[in-house]
Amino acid sequence: MSSTILSELQSQIAKLQQQADEIIKNERIAVIRDIQLKLNTYNITIDELHIKGRPAKIKSPSVVKYRKDAFLSWGGRGKKPQWVKTVEAKGESIEQYRVDV
Repeated sequence: MSSTILSELQSQIAKLQQQADEIIKNERIAVIRDIQLKLNTYNITIDELHIKGRPAKIKSPSVVKYRKDAFLSWGGRGKKPQWVKTVEAKGESIEQYRVDV
């Protein structure tokens, strides 16, 4: 298959995908309006639909794994703070600052 034909096919695919996206967008709006109308007509609440959204993630507080002093601590996750980088640059082990949990 020549590159010209391939290029033409890719162009057609892109145009068709754009048309499909537009149809979905327009139909989606109509469906949402229809649902809203029915909810209002029959006084249906969201709770009655038993729709379960994504539960909110509850972040647990990070546990301090390393502490140099009262103001410098790190949980061992994410970017290393500057004080940890400095300790390691001196050739020291961060393990000497591990906190017993």
